[in-house]
Order: sequence, then C-alpha cells, then structure tokens
Amino acid sequence: MKRTTLIAQTSLVGLLVAGAGASPAYAWHPKGVMIKTVQNQTAGTAVSDANDTATAVAAKPGDVLVYSVTVRNDGAADSRGYNDVANVLVTDQLPTGVELTNNSGSRAIRESLGTITPGQKVTKQYSVKVVSTTDGAIITNKACFTGNSTANDNPQSGCDTAAIKVGMPVAFTPTPTPAPTPTPAPTPTGAGAAVAVLPDTGASAWFTGVAAFGAATIGFAVNSMRLKRRASA
Repeated sequence: MKRTTLIAQTSLVGLLVAGAGASPAYAWHPKGVMIKTVQNQTAGTAVSDANDTATAVAAKPGDVLVYSVTVRNDGAADSRGYNDVANVLVTDQLPTGVELTNNSGSRAIRESLGTITPGQKVTKQYSVKVVSTTDGAIITNKACFTGNSTANDNPQSGCDTAAIKVGMPVAFTPTPTPAPTPTPAPTPTGAGAAVAVLPDTGASAWFTGVAAFGAATIGFAVNSMRLKRRASA
C-alpha cells in the first residue's frame, strides 16, 4: 500500500516537471524613460534640462520658449516585441505663467506616441510664451508618460520637469547730452578787418572836461569886466 502511494506521487511530480519544461519562458522587459528640456528661443539660449531652481533658464515676459519632451525605450533589443513599450501617452498640464503660442486658451497637452521599440526614442515639441510679470518667479513645467509591455504585464511611467526664472527687464534711463560750448568768434586781423570802437573813458575825456572848465572861467571874467565899465560910466 505504501509502495503504491509512493509510485503515484513520483509520477505526479514527473508530470509537473515535464509540464513546466514545456511552457515558454517569456520575459517582457521594456524600459521607458522620459527627458524634458527647455530653450529660450527669443534669447537664443542653449537647450537645457533645467530640473531645478539652480539650473532654471532665464526668461523675460513675452519671451518664446520651446519645450521638448522625449520618451525612449532603454530595454534590451528583442525582435519578438517582448521589450516594446506600447500605448505610450504623454501628458503635460501647463503651469501659470506660460501659455501656448498657437492656442493660449488650452493648458492641457496630450500626445499619443504609440509603440516605442528598444533603442528608439520619440520627441514632441511645443512653443509657449512667458506671460508672468513677477520678477524672480520660478515656473516649473512637469510632463509625464505612461505605457506598458505588449503583454500588458509591465506598466511603464515617468515624469520630468523643466524650470525657468522670470526676470523683469531693467528700465533704461538715457544720459542727457550736454549743450555744446559756443566757440568764440576769431579776432579779425589784416587789411579790411573791422575795428571795434570802444567808449572813450581815458585821457581824451579828461582834457575835454578841463577845456570846458577853462572856457567857463574866461567867460565869467569877461562878463565881470563889462559890468565894471558900465558902472564907471
């Protein structure tokens, strides 16, 4: 009785091992990764990952920025599609302070990227305008993606951010231009040059005064002599 039971158990284990060996060993291992960058197109800055305040890209009100969202599959190559990232969807809710240049009323971005095979990457770009007027404001924009293996047994997701720092333009105060200093007219020289007539305040005026005084004195003396002659007659 015990021998029969042992034989039955051994047979059952053998069947299980055989069945396990016949089953295919699938390995679904996609590896989705997201990278988000920003560039100030107006200022012509370099493309920057700008993940935090320290690396934020400088921008002024009215500047146009270009956000780039890249999703790639770092999974091992597999021609059977076991490591593909399928049904990839990118979402981005724009923060306050920026708006789409082609649709200022829309703030939600949804992009379907389909299936991304190992070693492949897909990039989407969109332009926004800076509308914030708060000096020193940090505007952080986060985008996320979702996906799955083709067997729907290995969900994929991730997010990345790009930050800008708003700076108000410095008011320009023009330097006043000083009035030019007039150049004095040159003193005429040579024949035909005009001669300036100055007021006579020197010796000639003194002689004129003395002559007038002498004439008055003589006139007074002559008149006195006439009066004396009349009195004697």
